[in-house]
Amino acid sequence: MAIALLGADAISSMEAGEPVIRTSAEVLALIGVNGPAVAENSPGGLAKAFGTLLNLPLWAVLGLIGVVMTLIFRPME
Repeated sequence: MAIALLGADAISSMEAGEPVIRTSAEVLALIGVNGPAVAENSPGGLAKAFGTLLNLPLWAVLGLIGVVMTLIFRPME
């Protein structure tokens, strides 16, 4: 999924002639999720964490989760 989102940003950048990077909030808005409202209604420190995640590109967030899961669940020798 992260590679597909990165590819979509690359194609949009080539079409626009300038860098286009969609944030997590923009991608979630496309599927009807109001990300900023979720962040605002979260308790305390979670609001800042969600706000930070919503300002990052979604491909970076998903890619980081994938790398961490790969390191955790890799086969042990």
